[in-house]
Amino acid sequence: MSLYGMMRTGVSGMNAQSNRLSTVSDNIANSSTTGYKRASTQFASLVLPSSGGSYNSGGVETVVRHHISDSGSLRFTTSSTDLALKGNGFFVVSNSAGTPYLTRAGSFVPDAQGNLVNAAGYYLMGNPIVNGQTNSVINGYQGLQKINVKQNDLVADPSRKGTFTANLPAGSAVVAAADLPSNAAANAAGTAKYTAKTSLQSFDNLGNLVVLDVYFTKTGEDP
Repeated sequence: MSLYGMMRTGVSGMNAQSNRLSTVSDNIANSSTTGYKRASTQFASLVLPSSGGSYNSGGVETVVRHHISDSGSLRFTTSSTDLALKGNGFFVVSNSAGTPYLTRAGSFVPDAQGNLVNAAGYYLMGNPIVNGQTNSVINGYQGLQKINVKQNDLVADPSRKGTFTANLPAGSAVVAAADLPSNAAANAAGTAKYTAKTSLQSFDNLGNLVVLDVYFTKTGEDP
C-alpha cells in the first residue's frame, strides 16, 4: 500500500463522517422548518483489487438521501388557507411561466388577485369544478388551473323587506302620544307604553344579525 493510498483511505473515512454529521446537523437545524424533509446518510465500502503483490487500500463512499415522501407532523396555524397532506401525495404548484412542480409544504396565502401562492411565489394548482363535477387527469397536469379563493367569497345579501301579520286585542287601553315608544323623552324616562311588541330578525350588508323591535300601540278608540 502506497503512502498516497493510505492517506486516501483516511480522507475518505473523514469525509464520510463529515457527510453524516452534516445531515444530522441539517435535521436538527430544520426540525421546525415547514416542509423540510429528513436526510440520512448511507455508507458503502469500496474494495479495490490488488495485483503484483501490492495492496490497494479501499475507502468509504456516502450517499445522502432525502425522505421527500415522508409525512411531517400536522400543526395548527392561524391561516384559513393553509393546507396539509396526510399520507402519500403532493401539492401541484407552478411558476409564472406555467412550469409544474411538486411540494408537500402547504403554507399558502392569497395574492392580490386571490390566487393561492406559497412562500416561493408558486401558484397552487387544481382541477376546476364545473356544474359540481371535476374532470381530473390522474397521471398528468392537463386541465389544472390556479386555485382562486376570491371568486368563492360569500357576499352577504342584506335584508330589504320583512312581512308578518299581527292580530291585536280590540279592548286594549289607549296610549297617549306622549307615552309612545317613539317619543324620546318617554323612552329616556322609562315611561313608554305600548299595546304589544314583537321582533324581526334581519341581516346587514356584512352578514351580521340585526334584531328589529316592532311596537304596536293603540292610539284611539275603535270607530
